[in-house]
Amino acid sequence: MCGISGIFNYSNKYFNGQPIIKKINDIQSDRGPDDNGIFESNNKKIIFGHTRLSIIDLSKDAKQPFISKDEDYILTFNGEIYNYKELKNELIKMNVSFKSNSDTEVLVETYKMWGTKCLDKLRGMFAFALWDKKKNILFLARDPFGIKPLYYSNIGGIFYFASQIKSLLSIKEISKTKNNESVFNYYLWGNILEPSTIYKDIMSLEKGSYKIININGSIQNFNYANIKETILKSENFTFKNKLESQEYLKEIIDDTVKAHQISDVPVQILLSAGIDSNAILASTNNTFKENLTSLTVDFGYDNNDETYLASLSSRNNNIKHNVEKISLNESDDLLKKFFKKMDSPTNDGFNSFSASYAAKKSKNKVLLTGVGGDELFSGYPSFNRIPKITKIMNMLPSNIDLENFYLSKFEKFLKNNKLNTKIAGLFKYGKSVDKAFLLQRSLFLPEEIQEILLSNQNQLNINQLNIFNSIEDDVKGFENMRVSIIYLEIKYYLCAKLLKDMDWTSMSNSIEMRTPFVDWIFFKKIIPLIKSNIKVEKKDLFNCYSEKLPTEIYKRKKTGFSIPHKKLLNQYTNSNYHLKYSKPIKDWSIFCFKNYLSYEKN
Repeated sequence: MCGISGIFNYSNKYFNGQPIIKKINDIQSDRGPDDNGIFESNNKKIIFGHTRLSIIDLSKDAKQPFISKDEDYILTFNGEIYNYKELKNELIKMNVSFKSNSDTEVLVETYKMWGTKCLDKLRGMFAFALWDKKKNILFLARDPFGIKPLYYSNIGGIFYFASQIKSLLSIKEISKTKNNESVFNYYLWGNILEPSTIYKDIMSLEKGSYKIININGSIQNFNYANIKETILKSENFTFKNKLESQEYLKEIIDDTVKAHQISDVPVQILLSAGIDSNAILASTNNTFKENLTSLTVDFGYDNNDETYLASLSSRNNNIKHNVEKISLNESDDLLKKFFKKMDSPTNDGFNSFSASYAAKKSKNKVLLTGVGGDELFSGYPSFNRIPKITKIMNMLPSNIDLENFYLSKFEKFLKNNKLNTKIAGLFKYGKSVDKAFLLQRSLFLPEEIQEILLSNQNQLNINQLNIFNSIEDDVKGFENMRVSIIYLEIKYYLCAKLLKDMDWTSMSNSIEMRTPFVDWIFFKKIIPLIKSNIKVEKKDLFNCYSEKLPTEIYKRKKTGFSIPHKKLLNQYTNSNYHLKYSKPIKDWSIFCFKNYLSYEKN
């Protein structure tokens, strides 16, 4: 895991980019504290930067930017290719030789052999840029779920890219002018939806896509992996019984967990008392157990102490368990660092930031997490609430006047009395799965956001944003409501928020977070099971490993990896913070956005 950056000067003017890349390497040093490097082409058109967190092949042979043996291909790469050994063996049989034991060199040789089709062969999380001297093209790509970020700006004949938004902001040619639609999306979802960022001049390379930029600056965009299309085109398995489906589920979980244990440094499992992380623990391959420990973080502010069950589960599986406590003083310091390091406005991520800090304290580099389990195994409240809401609301006749009354008069009443304002949106948003999802997941209702933006003198017409058409299109083609919700949770929560925040929060602490449940090969295998004649739930995930796990883990009420927003607001402001809204997360979200802007100015 690393920090990457680069400049492609496709204009005819001279441009000295070395100081910019050196500065970005400094900014991204937390992403790669073990080494750094810069490559500049002879014609000065291409400059690559890299900061390295050494995980696979710790030697200097894997140093980046990586130059192929024939010096025709230069790569700056962030991520891990979990099947690099299999690909290497395949290439060796084709008479390809190697100078290192790294997945980086395998990636270069895979491109040399198969071109952009190499992306179909990769199992991993990645964002990379490769300069092909033979074809005079820049090739940039990102993994199917967008686990690893890649931001870019194309201004004045120069294409800039980096792993962090704030790295690009250090370039004077790039403006800090805000994207109003992104501001709206922050208040709607609590994060920014890609491919946009909060800034007009900076974009994100979309997940599952790649760009080809030729020597004159013309750009071709391609998609090679599409989550919705994969779900829709996937077959529906038919199992004889529950036992057969469970055997299949265990087989594919064991496979993805084994793939994610590949490492030349120790690996740690971020372990709670929940089913997802414990299933990963129980699934771990015995071959790698000497290189494996588990970690539970005691935040101090959490009333649901998970250390006992996590410890019991680790003991059952013969894995050393570590508990890292975060003191009140440490928590104060972490909050300040959290806002300082925040790469994109978000109302989430503090617990991941703290967990990564704890992992660094325990002198580890790699964390396995259960992220993605709730989306695939219907663990969120949305899976129960949305069907109930739509069923009840469709029993009532449509009435535009009633909708408008609820969203104007009744919403103000609820807000003034610090009650849940989403109740006012039931008549307008409760009749279809797409709008009910927006009602369930949104931070503020669209009508509330318009009030907030107007109070900030930010003119924006929500009717011009195409929000409702976009989310309505998202569910087209799905015949099953549960599968629709799975896709919406993956798109709007997992990819847009959890994975994005997981990257910058972990890398700020020089920690690589891996996600066995968010894996393209695993995803393509589990979708036919989800669409099968046997319903798959969290209980099935637990039952795969029930002989290795305490029964209390299944019986225990789900608590999640939640943030105590009110306590953190009090702690950060050193006061009894006055809450304006019924739910502290709304106050916290506004507070996070203001702090992000404050640090941006500084």
